[in-house]
Amino acid sequence: MALVDPNVLNPFVLMNLAVAPVLAAVITAISVSLSLMISRYFFKSYTFSGFGYLLGLPVGFAFLGASFLFEASSLIYNADPLLYPAFFWIQMTLQSEAFALIALSYYYKNSDTSGSGMRLRVRDMLVTILPLVMVAIPFVVPTFALASEPYFNYAGLADLSFYMRIFNIAVIGYIFKNTIVSLVKAANVKLLYVPAAFALLWLEQYSLVLAYFDNSVGAVIGSAAARIAGLALFVYIMHSVTSRRRIEIEARKAA
Repeated sequence: MALVDPNVLNPFVLMNLAVAPVLAAVITAISVSLSLMISRYFFKSYTFSGFGYLLGLPVGFAFLGASFLFEASSLIYNADPLLYPAFFWIQMTLQSEAFALIALSYYYKNSDTSGSGMRLRVRDMLVTILPLVMVAIPFVVPTFALASEPYFNYAGLADLSFYMRIFNIAVIGYIFKNTIVSLVKAANVKLLYVPAAFALLWLEQYSLVLAYFDNSVGAVIGSAAARIAGLALFVYIMHSVTSRRRIEIEARKAA
């Protein structure tokens, strides 16, 4: 029986090589399409409202879609000693940066400027420093790993993927918390699907962490299913909100 490479970068290589390319292509096509649809919706919201903090949402989901493309590319070139790890490195960087940008939007959306004295100064420092750290980590950490091992040490990259997914889990958890707080403050129970969608994206990252430890094909399939379900739920929410607004506008015109 062939031994499984302990330093797997692209989890799809754990599957049957006759099935993996086709399955990965289908999953990637769906994931990229859904991500771009979400990005387009948020970009429209940004241009309509003019709120600067919203810009992280369309850019974040666009980066997320791009990361899925590089994930598929790394599978296509899994036999290439240069392109396989290079595409994987780009995928990890883009994906973590995507979640950081989305989190940044929610951070500024829910930031409270009220307060006084020392509490206000500490809050101002956090408002300045935390976003910089959050956005810098997904780029600085992989770049440092690349600089220290310029010839793409597979074991180092596999370990990097673990740490970056832990980062993603923490960031998505932060987003989940902020969406819950935002909906509670607005008393808007109709959009509870939003934190549910982020919970599914969190589950995707968690499943990939499990796959890192046991090379489980089931965990890989589960992560892909959670990803598509989360993105599809986002699209459903966008469609529902858009349809509701259209009905309200038509009702006002009729009145």
